[in-house]
Amino acid sequence: MSNTGREILVRLEELVPSLRDRGQVAEQAGRIPEETIRDLDASGVMRAVVPESAGGLEVEFPIIPQIFRVLGNGCIATSWTMGFLIYHNFQFAHFPEKTQKEVFNVRGYTMAPGHVMPSGEAREVEGGYKLTGRWNWCTGIQHADWVLLSAPVIAGEACDHQGNKHALDLRRFFIPADKCKILNNWDVSAMSATGSYDIELNEVFVPEHHQIKVESVATRTSPGLEINRGPLWRVPFITFASIGAIGSVIGGTEGLLEIVTKIMETKVGGHTRAKQRDLSTQQVRLARLSTSLNALVKLWEDKINFIWTNVTQNKEISLEDRIEARMVVSHCAKCCDEIANELAVSVGSRSIYNDSHVQRFRREINALATHAFFDYDSIASLHGSTLMGLKLEPNNMI
Repeated sequence: MSNTGREILVRLEELVPSLRDRGQVAEQAGRIPEETIRDLDASGVMRAVVPESAGGLEVEFPIIPQIFRVLGNGCIATSWTMGFLIYHNFQFAHFPEKTQKEVFNVRGYTMAPGHVMPSGEAREVEGGYKLTGRWNWCTGIQHADWVLLSAPVIAGEACDHQGNKHALDLRRFFIPADKCKILNNWDVSAMSATGSYDIELNEVFVPEHHQIKVESVATRTSPGLEINRGPLWRVPFITFASIGAIGSVIGGTEGLLEIVTKIMETKVGGHTRAKQRDLSTQQVRLARLSTSLNALVKLWEDKINFIWTNVTQNKEISLEDRIEARMVVSHCAKCCDEIANELAVSVGSRSIYNDSHVQRFRREINALATHAFFDYDSIASLHGSTLMGLKLEPNNMI
């Protein structure tokens, strides 16, 4: 890891107690507190994934998942929201140089929610495109300056024999956040602070230089790579996002283990009055769960380092390697979910009070375990298929 990356992680570790203390306030407000955003800005982390060509830090890839992890140790919703807002600067580095200057020259970074799954439609017009539709889960939209969206470009009114519209290709667009209509539909039992509302657009004009082909990012042939030639920009798109995102879950599970351990040190049984720290069952439980969690961290970090080593050596990350990375990520999510549930149960009623960190950490780990990035069954099926040499269906997002 570079010294700059290490320094950022140290600064973030110093913020963990404050993030944890603000967790309940963030959840009740349904957004990340402004003081948290100021703290993160001051730490330098907001420029971590901005290219050096635009004045950013362009840290090494292994730093970025650790950013998610450290933030998750303090507040999982903050980690998820701010981690993705930080990471999405990576995507802007793939746009043309003119676009990058427009985005990065204002304050040195952008805060742009984005959704990788395509929705809506784009129609080509003079000078650009008209974008219409609805997009889900725009995490951090309350803090946004821009928004990243994927949509198919529709060719006129052409239809196939079943009446379906022909899509020319998928494009990645970005638009000013104030052009979006935010729908007040983020009413959830966990991760409320992410503010992951749906948005709608109606015939919003997007200039030509505010779009790139999704395929060009996947194949690393995007126009931005003409100026950004470092290894960071060659990390596969979905691999980058998913292996970073699981850091929120891993860090949150580590935080929950720490919280529960501290409770155990002083907790006395309600009926038996037995000190929990003296019970061999509790001792064995903490030993087993902490060892399991440490093993997950090593598995995750080994995959991060494998990817980075290959990228820095100009080696291609194969389809099988990308699927295996997704398998590691999904396995970590599944196991962290199980660990979190057992940790919460182990402290009894202490885990259900609204002012307890335990219940919030547990709910948010449970919630993230349902995310499509971590869909264990479908990803395990893909991984098993590659192990048996079976041909994969096209268009799997890996």
